Amino acid sequence: MAGGKTWAVAVAATATTAPAFEAALEPFAIALTVYEAAPAAARPRGLPEPATWAGDLWLADACIVEAVTDAPPNRGQIEMAVAIAAAAMGVARPEVVVREIPDIDWQAKVLESLPAIEVGRFRVRGRHVTEPARAGMFDLEIEAGAAFGSGEHETTRACLEALGHVLKRSRPRRVLDLGCGTGVLGLAAAKAAKADVLLTDIDPRAVEVAHAAARRNGALLPARVADGWQAPAIQARAPYDLVLANILARPLRAMAGDLYRGLKPGGRAILSGFLYWQEPFVMAPHRARGFQLERRVRQGDWLALTIRRAPRR
Repeated sequence: MAGGKTWAVAVAATATTAPAFEAALEPFAIALTVYEAAPAAARPRGLPEPATWAGDLWLADACIVEAVTDAPPNRGQIEMAVAIAAAAMGVARPEVVVREIPDIDWQAKVLESLPAIEVGRFRVRGRHVTEPARAGMFDLEIEAGAAFGSGEHETTRACLEALGHVLKRSRPRRVLDLGCGTGVLGLAAAKAAKADVLLTDIDPRAVEVAHAAARRNGALLPARVADGWQAPAIQARAPYDLVLANILARPLRAMAGDLYRGLKPGGRAILSGFLYWQEPFVMAPHRARGFQLERRVRQGDWLALTIRRAPRR
């Protein structure tokens, strides 16, 4: 939360026990994530990771379940909830690790020294980069800030690469950037395709950052707070030719039906924000609605999938 303290509560788990521990921590959390315990650099690239289908997603066999809270965690209650979950599964209770998250804009500190990032014809840079872009590049100035999506993360790079491929095949006129963060993807689509782009995010601070980024880049793009597809701002502009959704695996899966209804026949979506072994989890409900997978872009362990709704016959 902007301007407030937050804490991280984490437990080690396996792929099969992670969903139960995730459920145990959920009542205490404002956000939950499950990630691989061992860093990717610790294993040979190209070898398959040990992974298990954990009911609704693929997970590495050694992972961490982490909850973020906006109030001091009640360790006793959390440990009891974790102990109950462990007992129900017949496994040992994992240690509960609690740490306060420093109230420091780490992203801003890092981005201050980052060079410009080039992905295809897109260049993403901070204000500190003053060198002109190469001829033919779309130059995007994204200031260091607290919202995600400044260009340095693999998912943003993958989405920009996927967007470049989409724009070689079509010129979308109406675009939705769902979960826009800093707005870098929507801004890229607006500049490259001269599209009518709507920026939306559940976080009001991200919407402010995206709106400011659009103005700084000379684009008049509406930015709205929206919690999902039923938001009036999203509904008012539907259907869309292209949807950019760099969020998380579970919401992508849950919104497959909304995406189908919100896309024009023949429209495309770029989905990202998940690890490559979660592709079956994300794609299953989209395939069930007739979406076709057109392209897969992998950056490190992260994916961006370009899918298309079938054209009207």
